[in-house]
Amino acid sequence: MKRYNLSKIMKEAHQIKKYMKLYSLTHEVKNWADCLKLAWVNEKKRVSNEEAINAEKEAMEAYLAEPARRSVYDDLSIPTSAYYTNNNKGRFGSHYVGD
Repeated sequence: MKRYNLSKIMKEAHQIKKYMKLYSLTHEVKNWADCLKLAWVNEKKRVSNEEAINAEKEAMEAYLAEPARRSVYDDLSIPTSAYYTNNNKGRFGSHYVGD
């Protein structure tokens, strides 16, 4: 069972009440219970977002941990003579492939 920081929730509820009174938004939040409910909703949303981010990080780490699979087109057993023939000597004797 997830334990919540009750002190943080109460502080947030007090802030909500203060700002609602300060900005005259009393029609949205009528009493202390509404402020407390809003603080709980915010905390639960924050915790679920953190869990989602952690799960995404774990999935990314697992994906990056496995080695990359090579394609059949990346066959490294092809001899260099397939690319560098005797006829393609450059100006100073370099082998130019044409890339």
